[in-house]
Amino acid sequence: MAASLLILVLFAQAVYFFRVDIAATKPGLKPALIGYCKLLSCSVPLPQKTELMSIESSGLEADPAHDNRIILNALLRNHATYAQAFPNLELTLNDTQDKPLARRQFRPADYLKAGEDAKQGLPANRDLDIKLYLDTTDIKPIGYRLFLFYPQ
Repeated sequence: MAASLLILVLFAQAVYFFRVDIAATKPGLKPALIGYCKLLSCSVPLPQKTELMSIESSGLEADPAHDNRIILNALLRNHATYAQAFPNLELTLNDTQDKPLARRQFRPADYLKAGEDAKQGLPANRDLDIKLYLDTTDIKPIGYRLFLFYPQ
């Protein structure tokens, strides 16, 4: 009896600890995991695996319609076989010496188009085109760095 109870407790702990991965790889179990988490006051968020998310391409260009404005174009790709949470992006604008002039972080709400639901995440093996318009009135960037991350 004690061994059965111990096994049940260990199983419950494993489900709690691996709930995000279980929900991602076995989507049919997600409703049960959500019910389980209601009892434990936890949640079942989308996975956040940076090693399976990449910036496939990016570029900065002058906005022909507006002085002192640039356009950041980027293509994100989810390489996972399941949907993942949209990452945050960090853009650093650099001068001719490759020294930072400005740095800004963008949350999914900053780059998703109207009607795109951040809660749904980026579907498996899909791309997302991003276009951001940035005011550069006080700086004259020459280069940039862009990377993605998930906040802790």
